[in-house]
Amino acid sequence: MSAWTESLAVDRWRSIRSLWRGSLRLRVATGVLTGVLLALWLTTLGLGYHLRQEVQTALSAQQFSVVSLLAGEIDRSVNERMKALEMVAGDLTEEILADPVQLRRQIRAQKVLQILFNWGVLVTDQKGTTLVGIPEHHGWDGINYLDVPVIRQVLETGVAVIGQAQLGRTSGQPLVPMVVPLRDRGGETVGTLIGLVNLAQPNFLDEIGANTFGRRGGYLITDPVQRIFIAGTNKSRVMQPGPPKGVNPVYDRYIEGYDGSGLALSSQGVVELSSSKRVSSTGWLMQSVLPAEEAFAPLDALQLRLLAAAVGLTLMAGGLAWWWLRRELTPLGEAARLLAGMKDGTLPRRHLPVRRDDEIGALAGAFNGLLDAIVESEARAAEHSFNQRLRTIVAQVPGVVFQFRVAPDGVQMLSYVSDAVRELSGLAPEDLMGDSSLLLRLVHPDDVPLYLESQRTAAAGLGPWRVECRIHHPQRGLRWVRIDALPEADPDGSVSWHGFAMDITESKETESELRIAAATFETQQGIFITDARERILRVNQAFTVMTGYTPGEAIGQTPALLRSGHHSAEFYDELRTGLVRDGFWQGELWNRRKDGVVFVEWATISEVRDPSGRLTHYVAAFSDITEHKKAEEQIHRLAFFDPLTQLPNRRLFHDRLDQAMGLSARSQHLGAVLFLDLDSFKGLNDSHGHVMGDELLVEVARRLTACMRETDTVARLGGDEFVVILEGLDANEAQAGAQARQVAEKLRQVLAEPYCLSLPTGGAVVTHRCSASIGVCLFRGRDEARGELIKQADIAMYRAKSAGRNAIRFFHAGAPQEEAGQPLLPH
Repeated sequence: MSAWTESLAVDRWRSIRSLWRGSLRLRVATGVLTGVLLALWLTTLGLGYHLRQEVQTALSAQQFSVVSLLAGEIDRSVNERMKALEMVAGDLTEEILADPVQLRRQIRAQKVLQILFNWGVLVTDQKGTTLVGIPEHHGWDGINYLDVPVIRQVLETGVAVIGQAQLGRTSGQPLVPMVVPLRDRGGETVGTLIGLVNLAQPNFLDEIGANTFGRRGGYLITDPVQRIFIAGTNKSRVMQPGPPKGVNPVYDRYIEGYDGSGLALSSQGVVELSSSKRVSSTGWLMQSVLPAEEAFAPLDALQLRLLAAAVGLTLMAGGLAWWWLRRELTPLGEAARLLAGMKDGTLPRRHLPVRRDDEIGALAGAFNGLLDAIVESEARAAEHSFNQRLRTIVAQVPGVVFQFRVAPDGVQMLSYVSDAVRELSGLAPEDLMGDSSLLLRLVHPDDVPLYLESQRTAAAGLGPWRVECRIHHPQRGLRWVRIDALPEADPDGSVSWHGFAMDITESKETESELRIAAATFETQQGIFITDARERILRVNQAFTVMTGYTPGEAIGQTPALLRSGHHSAEFYDELRTGLVRDGFWQGELWNRRKDGVVFVEWATISEVRDPSGRLTHYVAAFSDITEHKKAEEQIHRLAFFDPLTQLPNRRLFHDRLDQAMGLSARSQHLGAVLFLDLDSFKGLNDSHGHVMGDELLVEVARRLTACMRETDTVARLGGDEFVVILEGLDANEAQAGAQARQVAEKLRQVLAEPYCLSLPTGGAVVTHRCSASIGVCLFRGRDEARGELIKQADIAMYRAKSAGRNAIRFFHAGAPQEEAGQPLLPH
């Protein structure tokens, strides 16, 4: 039985091999199908691979852009908190640090710190012992934190530091300390001001951690020094260690300082696409992760559809190839039967029928040509000579010259095509004339319907055949071609087109570039273009929105149309000098809109030169930064003015006093410092609350300002303490003292008038009487240091309080109280 099966298999193999050798149709079908399938599957696999690479690159760029933005936001928030700490630290003088009650009141008044630091604020002395801790329920007062590295570092170096995330000593909570030094007047570090952010409670990192990246991805913030996560979408990972070194190579690269993206197997065994960006102020890593399964899910679905399409195309190609070959090789079988009959003598010699103008038709034609060789030899020679001359002429014509013929039975053929078709299509003329179907195969599939429809329309009406389509060049890729031909009806009923085809790829690309340039011109930035003489030629819509000038109003004018008068002629000279030197200029410009409103813009002006280097145009792009400038001014006001009374704060007061002392030194005229402290202010706070006390301070500031000259300075040092600088007093000490006493008496009387106070939210009006104790200290030039002058005025104020309050006292060294005599200069 086994031998019989083996013999049957051998017979079947011999039958198949015999069929293979004896059937041209089977061999050609197999070869064509193999080539089609190989090209189809290689294309499918290659397309899938390149798609995956492109998708990964695009996702990585998008992911890295997101984490870069978030890293910048974290950096801004951290710097904002450090600046707030430094501003408060600058207001904490040695006197305030020495008075725990006043220090606690001062810290509690800084509401912004309680908002920025959700776990509280501490003040320590130079030994690291807590002087004040807000809120009090944490029980920080009196605890020594010198063993905390970040606090010890600040005390030793005097440099502000952002500490590492760590668990609190008493609370066990994950905390991030931000520490700035406290300095005395000599600049020595005398303590620290510490802001604490609790990572386990709502904080400024939560808004980032609350988001997800995709459906299952998320964000992480990593401390690279400790290799721990300090914030993230998954709260359970906060203060948990990251993957050990060597587990995730991409994570290790991030820890070592690499900013970018990568794909790696995570410590949980999940392939993840991740990105990382370092936060410059803290050194933290802002990271995002997305499972690769989710990231490439659309691509995987597309690849499955491509594979399904490839299988379908494979089956379709196989059936089509078999049917097509069977149809195409039928004339060859007919010719073989006729030739066999002629050989056997059963049929007379005659021309073989030529069914189509292809290889089989050429074979039949060759046989027929043998019969007519002698008769047609001279005609062929003459025709050959004519064609040679025609090719010489056609070779000089740009583009491809062709003759295309459609027979009455619908058979299409290229009767003639010039050698320029090699460059246009990458195919030889003889290939196209031998198989006209190659011409249609060159056309891009999307353009085939347009190509065929234009041909049918031209044939039906015997009108010009004009069409633009894309073809596949074997070496140069996709090319644009324009076909232009005129029809001619032949006597036998066929139609011939005589025309030419040209490569128009470059002109198409130029059109595309012009469309892109037009779209780029209409951006959110204002743009205008001038000629070399600075005459405006074109503006975009954003220009009209920002300036109010329509294109009709701006074109033909110069940019001087927008000048506000803010800049000098020297400024514009320097601008032009920079343009000539560098080819561009960038900076701030103050311009004026059509309605007269002045605005600030950030402008970039560039030269445009032709290939010979001649200046042809200027291109200017600008953005409105007015609101940004206003924000900068607001920050400056917060730094130098008291937010409650809008009076200069201690920092600006010191600067004004230094200027007054310098002016006095030059003019030898005296000046005076008046130190004012409200009497019985605490009673108003205790009986009506701090809000009512704030209303009293605002009214006091208003009365003081109303009494003073524009050249004088009224400032609030803190609490109920105010200070006044009088400049330009008489050069005579007695006269200057009398002038200072007159101003002080006026202030005392004004402040002693009744106050009618009410809460901003409404309610009953409270009438309050309040007086002020005023200490006065005269100065001439820089005979005394600034701090000493303030101290002497403070001493005189306390003498006024000791005298029964609502009084004025001049500083007199060595005397417990100055009597009614001439005021003396400080010693």
